[in-house]
Amino acid sequence: MYLCLICRVTALQSNSKLFFMPFFYQQNINETRHLAIWSITEPVSFFETDVQLAIDIQNEERKLQHLAVRLLFKLMMPEADLNKMVMADNGKPYLQGLPFHFSFSHCKGYAAVGVSDTDPIGIDIEIIHPRILKVAHKFLNDAEKNRIAGLSEADQLKQMAFFWAAKEAMYKQHEQLGIDFAKDFNILSLVDENRGVVPAQILHKGVDKKVSLDYHFGADYVCVSCVTGS
Repeated sequence: MYLCLICRVTALQSNSKLFFMPFFYQQNINETRHLAIWSITEPVSFFETDVQLAIDIQNEERKLQHLAVRLLFKLMMPEADLNKMVMADNGKPYLQGLPFHFSFSHCKGYAAVGVSDTDPIGIDIEIIHPRILKVAHKFLNDAEKNRIAGLSEADQLKQMAFFWAAKEAMYKQHEQLGIDFAKDFNILSLVDENRGVVPAQILHKGVDKKVSLDYHFGADYVCVSCVTGS
């Protein structure tokens, strides 16, 4: 079902707009799960002839991000009809009747899409920025705080950025409302490489679910995808 983005771009050379899309990062997480990141350098006008938003977004930066992530998804999975996309109660977009799962994320300068042929997937991308410190109390539990307590400021920020992106990805994968990020999501180890997989646990309304967090760090961002099990 899934073809690498380079193959899809080659097949679309007649469309110069798609051919010059800046694919920043691609990863086959495994045979059935795939990730792509687009470094957004284009203006809004670049996207508008190919993607129409169902909602009116006035903020130029937010509109750019929403358009970019949808065009990236369109290139990854051209069989998907973006006109039929709707939002679930938890804010996750979905398309009924498709034989695969997907997740979107975007931040300043980047759009990311995760696709899974088999199981629900959640993805999140975050810029590593000191503002994370101001909201850390909302998503870190005591065990996670203790793990990072002895680290340098720079390493603490890196770990907190990972925790934040990881729990956003867990929320999208779990697809339930009423989540307490600190209480219900438990990340069981720190990251010690620029790319890897760490285990985590979702404890919510009687559910005890083990998930895997596949992560990588870029120059100024961290991206995490979440799937059930190993």
